[in-house]
This record gives sequence, C-alpha cells and structure tokens, in this order.
Amino acid sequence: MGTGENDQRDPTNGEALARPADPHASWTRKEWDRMWHPSMWLREPPRQHSMHIWHIVAILALTGYANVIANQVLNPWWHIPFNLGILGVALAIARNAGVTVPALGFCRDRIRRGLAVGGVVMGVIGLGILIGVAIPATREFFYDDRVIERSTWVVLFDALIRIPIATAFYEETLFRGVLFGMLVRRWAPLWAAVASNLLFGLWHILPTLNTLETNPAGGMLDGFTGIALAAIGSVLGTAVAGFGFLWLRLRANSTVAPVLAHIATNSFALLAALFVVRVLG
Repeated sequence: MGTGENDQRDPTNGEALARPADPHASWTRKEWDRMWHPSMWLREPPRQHSMHIWHIVAILALTGYANVIANQVLNPWWHIPFNLGILGVALAIARNAGVTVPALGFCRDRIRRGLAVGGVVMGVIGLGILIGVAIPATREFFYDDRVIERSTWVVLFDALIRIPIATAFYEETLFRGVLFGMLVRRWAPLWAAVASNLLFGLWHILPTLNTLETNPAGGMLDGFTGIALAAIGSVLGTAVAGFGFLWLRLRANSTVAPVLAHIATNSFALLAALFVVRVLG
C-alpha cells in the first residue's frame, strides 16, 4: 500500500488507498466499486482533470449532429452502422482525453456483475410489462401504430437487433460511459450525474416528437401546448430514467447492467405491443 501525498483515505473504513498508477485516472478501482453509495456522491475527484473541456464540447457537437441526422434524415435500417460509427469516434475522443476503461464501465472483471444486476432488472421490467398486457385498462397503450403499420419481421428486427445495438448499447455507452466518465473527472459524482442525465433527457426531444403521431398516448396531446408538454415531459422522464440507469451502472461498476435494463425497457414493450396487436387483436 502506497504512502505519501498520493494516498487517499477511504471515507468508509479509513484505509489508505494508493492513487492509481495511471496519471489520467481520477478514481481508484475501489472508489468506482463504491461510487453507487450516497457517501461518495458529493466527494470531489481526488485528481481533478480540467484539460479536456474541448473534448467534451467535441463529443456533444458530434452526438447532437448525429441525433438530428438519425431522427430526421436517416432510414432506420442505417441506424446500426451510423450510430456505432458515431460511438466509435466518441470513444476515441474520450480515450484521447485520458478517460480510463473503469471510467467507461467496461472492465472485464466486472462484466459478470453487470450481467447479474442487469438480468435481475430485466426480469422485473418484463414482469411489469406482462402485468400491463394482462390488465385491459392498460393494454390499450400497447396498440402502437409502429407495430400495426409494419410487418412482424420488421418489428422483430427492431426489438431484437436494432434497439439493443443502435439504441441501448449506443446510448448507455455514450451517456453512462463516455459522458459520465468524462464529467466525473471534473465534478463530484452527483453533479456529473445531473449533467449527463439532463443531456440524456434533451437527447430524447426529437424521438418523442417523432412518435407523437404513432403512439396511442400522443393522441391526448394537441397543438403547441401539447407538444411543449410532451417535450418537457420527455426531458424530465428520460432524465429520471437516466438516474436509474446510472445507478445500475455504478452498482455493478459495469455499463453492461444499464444496457440490459435499457433493452428490457424498449424491446420488451415493443414485443408486448406486437403480441397485443397480432395475437390479441
């Protein structure tokens, strides 16, 4: 165990933790394992990095452009290669800024924990959706025009391939990996979480506006006021969901966990809609 000015006291048990050998790292592996705990949320990064603000600006500009293109221009069939390409550039920028693998949430020795935590959440979400389908009062919300107007095979492709890769993996790696991993090098985990999840909420404005006409809930909103309320509700709702996804990422110390939870949230709902429309009629 190291000594001297590079040691950091563990606030929970008083042990001295050697600062990581990597000069780019702000937090030790043990600190990442505990970051889900409230005692860590307001703790400032032991080694604060201030040199990569332009890397963050570059990633925000890149992904903001990609969000517009994916939602307003690109055919959904091209979402997988396009989003993976954008994500590859974002990861390259983050790594160039010195963001470590633990900060991105992709340590090999935490994958099993990520699968376990994410798997439990997938089961809970799946059960909730099954209950929603079984209750007539909530079943009507599964009558989605995106299912009614498309073939079964296209819906299955979306639910089983496009959403897991081009939505869940893409967004969780970007927001819970890249952006949170960069922001937490500058700020305490709580403020990094607030910033990254607010961005996650803003990210969903365009997708929400695009689905107002096809989602049954969109029929309850009309005019400028309705659209504005839908946009605000989308930002707030997805930001709150982002906090849940981030807590899973920190609890497991693996981005695998929120990826699985995100897949369950989106894909299970689409598969349920397919069952309601095609089987229950």
